[in-house]
Amino acid sequence: MSAPETLHLDPEVLVLLALGERPGAPADMAAAETHLAACGACRSEVDELGAIARTARGAGSAAPMVPPPAAVWDAVQAELARDGEPLPAPIPLHRARRRWIPMAAAASVGLLLGAGVMYAATSPGEKAGQVVASTTLDPLEQSGATGSVRVVQTSTGPRVDVDMTGLSQGPGYFEVWLLSADATKLISLGVLDANSSGSFVVPPGVTTTDYPVVDVSLEPEDGDPSHSKNSLARGTLPA
Repeated sequence: MSAPETLHLDPEVLVLLALGERPGAPADMAAAETHLAACGACRSEVDELGAIARTARGAGSAAPMVPPPAAVWDAVQAELARDGEPLPAPIPLHRARRRWIPMAAAASVGLLLGAGVMYAATSPGEKAGQVVASTTLDPLEQSGATGSVRVVQTSTGPRVDVDMTGLSQGPGYFEVWLLSADATKLISLGVLDANSSGSFVVPPGVTTTDYPVVDVSLEPEDGDPSHSKNSLARGTLPA
């Protein structure tokens, strides 16, 4: 009489556990944890995959992670299906333990993390690109507001990133401007967000050579698009 086959967790479940995700409903999570407590083989694989995940995250830590779209997991499943085996159900224990499972699970971790890093790098919110100029923003009129500004060259043109501290929130909003060196001409870039920061696309035909001064003002909510003349911080970008 042959020995009964050993039940093990599916590779998809191993991947999710290694990434710190919940593999389904609470009952599924409880079943997976119970199995891990009793199965040294699965526990070892989760530990190994977790180490791979931590290494990959560390390599991409310069860019904040953005959750990849649902199509990423579909691509992972399609890749696993190319081995000619039917994909296992997402949660139940898998009876036929095949040698390719650890490799497929490791590949899934790599695909998920790699796609996540790539998606983060191309996300509109990600501050990617080459910094070509930067300066500090100094307080005006004893406002106490300070900040920093960077001009980033991207594939679609220059962008201005502004980060402020010391802004006292009250009536109105904070607007970012580009001024000519003599302050006779100005262009509005946009409004800072609730975290007192913002990334602004430089309008076509405008350069920070012609408009090197970055100004942050407090604007009243009066419907007037012109500068309030209430500047809180200002800095000049190097030529």
